[in-house]
Amino acid sequence: MGSTEGSIIIQVVILAILLVSSGFFSASETALMSLSKIRIRHMQEEDIKGSKLVGKLTEDSGKLLSSILVGNNIVNIAATSLSTSLFITILNGRSEAVPVATAVMTILVLIFGEITPKTIAANNSEKVAIAVSKPIKLIIWILTPIVWIFNIITSVIFKVFGIKSNIGQPYITEEELKTMVNVSHEEGVLEIEERQIINNVFQFGDMQAKEAMVQRLDMVCINAQDSYEEVINLFKEEQFSRMPVYEESVDDIIGIVNIKDVIFLSEDEINNFDIRNYVREAFFTYEFKKITELLEEMKKDKSQMAIVVDEYGGTSGLITIEDLVEEIVGEIEDEYDEEDEDIQVIKEDEYIIDGGKKISEVNELIGTNLESEEFDSIGGFIIGYLKRLPEENEVIEVDNVRFCIEGLDKNRIKKIRVFT
Repeated sequence: MGSTEGSIIIQVVILAILLVSSGFFSASETALMSLSKIRIRHMQEEDIKGSKLVGKLTEDSGKLLSSILVGNNIVNIAATSLSTSLFITILNGRSEAVPVATAVMTILVLIFGEITPKTIAANNSEKVAIAVSKPIKLIIWILTPIVWIFNIITSVIFKVFGIKSNIGQPYITEEELKTMVNVSHEEGVLEIEERQIINNVFQFGDMQAKEAMVQRLDMVCINAQDSYEEVINLFKEEQFSRMPVYEESVDDIIGIVNIKDVIFLSEDEINNFDIRNYVREAFFTYEFKKITELLEEMKKDKSQMAIVVDEYGGTSGLITIEDLVEEIVGEIEDEYDEEDEDIQVIKEDEYIIDGGKKISEVNELIGTNLESEEFDSIGGFIIGYLKRLPEENEVIEVDNVRFCIEGLDKNRIKKIRVFT
């Protein structure tokens, strides 16, 4: 074997090593960069060997990616240079040596340095990431000075062109998480009830007390002047365990009375009954209070009911712990609750809806897309659209949805027939 043949064999072996190295860097990039923080955290919780190192490497994703790209480019450039030299030797310096080398290397790099390793890594990202983590750690350490210089240069380029870095931004946004929930439901991972509860949790964080409260007009309160018999009859009629007590008007709430405090009174206590002696201090909050904060405050205060006031101190409504929980899990009914008839389905495209029903709930239940920045209820939406109180049997059409007013109570819309 001549020296030329020996040289060719050595170059071929080195070229093969460089191609394998290119495949290694490509597989490492795909595996490590495709692993989400959630998957890495899950791997660590499962105590999978090597997962802690993977997590440590991906903490500084910029440095990791730069090191892999620098390493990959070094081996690819070296392989291209070597193959050119190799084909010049094989073809005895003929002019077609360079294009032949370019064509052959393009095919080899694409197959063995890009497509194959990246496909394998994409399908086995966890296993590949763990397998390459130790050598990648060593490569990062070796290339740190070079990567540091390149990072400074790229930072300057970013500033010149006004490109903002993603460092410090959340890995996943709320909207992306909502999309993940919907996709999980579509793929059968989550049941419809589970998806609804998760979506309700997102909405819960943005809601204010005024959106979840019982409206002032729907509040049932006890007059401080009421007799014992009137109080007990009201409790029996409404089937509530506690109710607010007011003096002259609902704007003057003096406290909350619990049925347990008045149900077992002696004859003498009944004869001298004054409900003021049995009221407990009311918990007050304001309309724009976030219900996440309100829930914490009510738990801390051990209050089951809060009186919601407006900016002038007047009573807007009331809200209970049950109301807050229902915003997440849906309606909670006990043996005293009557069946919810806020929305009655007459036929596929015809419904009878209570005027106090929330617009968001109407949209969800009948598939409409009604929106209002000023009003929460469907009745308020119609009043806002007309700029006046409608007349009974009046028909209004909004966004291809027809509304027929079927019931009014003073200045409130009670019942609406909706055609979609």
